Amino acid sequence: MSWALSLSIESLKDSSARHVLLCLANYAGSNGAGAFPSASTLAQDTGLSERTVRYKLDDLEKVGLIQKGNQAIAAVHIDRHDRRPVVYDLQLSRGANPAPRTKRGADDATGCNSQQNGVQPETERGAAAAPNTSINHQVTEQQLQREISDVIAEQDQAAIAPPDDRQRFAMFATWAPSERALADQLTIAGLPGDSVTNDLLADFKGFFVAKPTTVDSAPGWCFRLTRWVKREQVKDASNQSVSPDFDDSTWADDLGDL
Repeated sequence: MSWALSLSIESLKDSSARHVLLCLANYAGSNGAGAFPSASTLAQDTGLSERTVRYKLDDLEKVGLIQKGNQAIAAVHIDRHDRRPVVYDLQLSRGANPAPRTKRGADDATGCNSQQNGVQPETERGAAAAPNTSINHQVTEQQLQREISDVIAEQDQAAIAPPDDRQRFAMFATWAPSERALADQLTIAGLPGDSVTNDLLADFKGFFVAKPTTVDSAPGWCFRLTRWVKREQVKDASNQSVSPDFDDSTWADDLGDL
């Protein structure tokens, strides 16, 4: 925080952005890295709205006072990726270095000699710096590196293992439908169990991978896949040879959200 306080007014004229920077610095390590308070936390600290906080963080990043850091640090503490705040690193080289503290003595402004009654005090006056209570400083560097490695391994595994049935997610290339959930949906739709061919599945995934804003649960994706298969069969039965317009996704609006 001392770095943020030492910035000149010319370096950062926006008082609201300066306030956000000061509060953000309170969550950073001694080297200025690894600060990841949420926008709501910074809003409570500053008294600003969350929307304003996000704008000021963008402004601070544009002027080069902060930049996005190692996002795996937040993943160590927060499992759900949609709830992880952005990790920022303070760019300490952009600001003035804090003035070093000096011992009190005959050369300071008081003109007093620190040696009294033959005793030379060696301890600086004033309270020690308050410890940073941010959650990202409760582990050692070795523990943090180990936990980051575990998170990376979990993320690699997540690309193979299917998500929890209750979790909503965007479509990805290696997704494989649950056999039971897909069989249930095919039965409800009156389709045979071998209706989903590899080509149909590839077309379905390719369409929705290109639309990352569309999210659904695992059973919900099986429902959408079943509707896709049924639609293709209706087209084949009608002898429609025209390829579908994949830029038009209005047909998918009625698939519903589970």
